[in-house]
Amino acid sequence: MKKNTTTKKTKIKYGAAERRLKICAVAVSLLFAALMLYPLIFAVSSAMKDNAKIYEVPPKLLPEKANSLALVIDYSGMEFADEEQMKDTMMQDNVLAMFGINYKLSDDSIMEISVYGVRDGKTLFYSRAHQMKLQLEKDYGIYAHSAVKKEVLIHGDRYTRACDSFGYEFDVNGLSRTAPAGSGMAHAFQTKVTEVLAEKYPLSGSLTTVGNKTNHLLNLESFKYYLQMPAYIYPKNEVIARFGFLTFVMNSILVIGFAMVSQVILCSVSAFVISRMLSRKAGNLVLLFFMGGMMIPFASIMLPQLIMYQKMGAYNNYAALLLPFLYPFGFYVYLYKGFFDQIPGSYFEAASLDGASPFYLYK
Repeated sequence: MKKNTTTKKTKIKYGAAERRLKICAVAVSLLFAALMLYPLIFAVSSAMKDNAKIYEVPPKLLPEKANSLALVIDYSGMEFADEEQMKDTMMQDNVLAMFGINYKLSDDSIMEISVYGVRDGKTLFYSRAHQMKLQLEKDYGIYAHSAVKKEVLIHGDRYTRACDSFGYEFDVNGLSRTAPAGSGMAHAFQTKVTEVLAEKYPLSGSLTTVGNKTNHLLNLESFKYYLQMPAYIYPKNEVIARFGFLTFVMNSILVIGFAMVSQVILCSVSAFVISRMLSRKAGNLVLLFFMGGMMIPFASIMLPQLIMYQKMGAYNNYAALLLPFLYPFGFYVYLYKGFFDQIPGSYFEAASLDGASPFYLYK
């Protein structure tokens, strides 16, 4: 009886220790999984920050709140020759306000700017732009390689093309949109916005209201413009200008898919021949050829390979991307050879006696 009791106590003791060990193992695994995912989380978080916050020291894991500014510019009492001149003036003020604030207040996480043009209590003009859209036009688009000055922003037809790129609404009879009234300019951005526009980018109309709210979805909207970025960087390429980032995705799928299929077929066939159709001595010599190729640094053959493909006409086209994968990589040949070596040779001998061809044996 005493022996059975001792045995039960021992089992309970070891069972509790085993549970603690499992809990500890799971906790350590989760910890290391979190540490491994941290770079990915930080990269995604950085992509949602504005340009100034990306280089902030010390870096922050989470992006700051996304500010959305709504500017109300009043044109009451102003005389215009016609409807076209009124729209033209509002478009100029729209471009000056958006680019001026985005450039001068880049440290304030202003992710969206909306401009309302009002006259006699009616909203006649509306335009909205995301911070990333403004940055794309400044770095690669209409204002690429240009200073962000008033004379540059409204020079020629640049401001009209910028408004067309952002999108805008104009109706002399009034829009259905209602300009924000709120508390006027009684908030954190009142001094900054008024000083920037008054000193550097004076408007034709009168700035009456600067509304501010936070919208965290604006951080996610940044990814939309990352997908459009290649079209801005390579505007002369028709395919990239049309499909944007999807062009690079399709290129990657095509190249990776071709590499997988070609390497599986070529490496497995080479390994089968080495393992089953050559003598041991000849097979080792051929395998040594493939393994020796692994020891040559790619940097030493990169330039000769480029010159060779260029003379073959495989330059700036898909052939240059696909041809390198028509050579069996030595590491994969070695792996496949190990697999074929593990299969009993009697299977192949029996199949050969029954009339199986080498291709059938390979399959």
